[in-house]
Amino acid sequence: MSIKRQTLWNLAPQLVTLLVATFSMPLFVRYLGIEKYALFYYVTTVSGMFGFADLGLGTVVGRNISMSLGRNDLAAVRRYWGTGNMIVLPVLGLITVGFVGLTVWLGPKWFDQLSPARVSLFRACLVANGFGLFFAYYGTFWLAISQAYLDFKFIGIIRAVITPLQIIPSVLLAWWTANPFWVLAWSSVMGLVQLLILIWHARRHHNLGMCLGEARLECAREMMGFTAKMFVNLVEGAVFSTIDRNLLARWATQAQFVPYGLGFNIASRLQGLSASVMAPVLHNTSRVLDASRAAAGRIYDDAFAFMFEWYLLATLWLAVWHPVVLRLYLVHTMGADLGQSTANSVGPLLTPLVTACCLTAMSRISCSQLCSLNRQGAVIGFEVAAGLLAIAGVWVGYTYDGVVGGAYGYLFSRIGLVAQDLYTIRLVQAGGWLDPRTWQKVVLQGLVAAAFSLVYFTVPRLSYWLLIPATLHGGLVAAWVLRQPLRRALGSAK
Repeated sequence: MSIKRQTLWNLAPQLVTLLVATFSMPLFVRYLGIEKYALFYYVTTVSGMFGFADLGLGTVVGRNISMSLGRNDLAAVRRYWGTGNMIVLPVLGLITVGFVGLTVWLGPKWFDQLSPARVSLFRACLVANGFGLFFAYYGTFWLAISQAYLDFKFIGIIRAVITPLQIIPSVLLAWWTANPFWVLAWSSVMGLVQLLILIWHARRHHNLGMCLGEARLECAREMMGFTAKMFVNLVEGAVFSTIDRNLLARWATQAQFVPYGLGFNIASRLQGLSASVMAPVLHNTSRVLDASRAAAGRIYDDAFAFMFEWYLLATLWLAVWHPVVLRLYLVHTMGADLGQSTANSVGPLLTPLVTACCLTAMSRISCSQLCSLNRQGAVIGFEVAAGLLAIAGVWVGYTYDGVVGGAYGYLFSRIGLVAQDLYTIRLVQAGGWLDPRTWQKVVLQGLVAAAFSLVYFTVPRLSYWLLIPATLHGGLVAAWVLRQPLRRALGSAK
């Protein structure tokens, strides 16, 4: 199976998540209310700071298993897998307890926009989310074994089914109870269900249980150095990946923060689609480590070319059409008055946030390849630089232009991740950002977007008639991007 096809199977659940979450998000605001939705978003924001919970062992063990499979050493597969389980279970348990204790104690002090009447609810939500954290990260660890065996079709199907089973009942619970605790509790239950399915699949198809009896001290020692770098990478990534929202949650009022949260939620859904390419790039690169760097360069170029045109389309399309799209999206899910006022607040934030998240998404390719090549030190350096730039950019931007300025400050900080891409491109002798064809695509799509934007001279910016040129714009560019697959499909039909 080619890396593009693996990515497409991985992409399927991401698209389902994007579709379901896009329509569920304003419903959560509507059913929970501004104050409780802000509380809910505080909980999910602070949980993002604990992205280091599994020490990166899923990635480390998956990489070593991929290398062992490349050498057809099945005994080594069992040793690495058992050693990883022996380490990750107690670590996840301790970090989960620490997460709950620390956030219950310090969370209300940091998010001081909370009213005193909501502090007990906030703490209950953190406890429910703590269970979800354990199931999610241990589930991700078991996901690594399926990824190492390149079972991306199975992964795509199961996650595409689990996502709506998690989100749709959550919306119903928000409507029925108006309480974020039950929403988070249901998410934890579905995390447990997914974990059990992944365990069943590994046992049935790869004859792999927990394999604790296969654990070896020498395997732990071998993985220790890489794990340490992964842990540092995950800690700084967990802190800096949410730093803009954590700062604005403290500085801005809830009325200012919620539109930023909504805008970032939309943008991060697009960014999240890039997770579909990370595992294929990581595990395919790990399998060709004994070959030349040119093999890794071809993997980078294939992944970059596949992703770039779509993210470029998303950025330019939303930059041109977001006024009417937000009106359609929010007014019909939140009600006329609240929806239109929210759309007016989110609109100025959407273009910088989407652009920033699309640049972050593209950097996932270089991050995965550097991980495969054991260059985690470089990843840490570039992501710390991007995080420090985010702190400075958000602070300066918010000081001079409120949350809109903060959004542009966050966009500025993505320079650090583009630098990571350029470093990787030179390392593996790829094209990427340095390929002239990349900038030809930017110019061509930019000209198309500019041509369609001329319609604003004749049609009001909030008119629903704008949906016609918006659909034409997206459809024509998408058809152009898909021209080669469509030609092959038509040729096969003949």
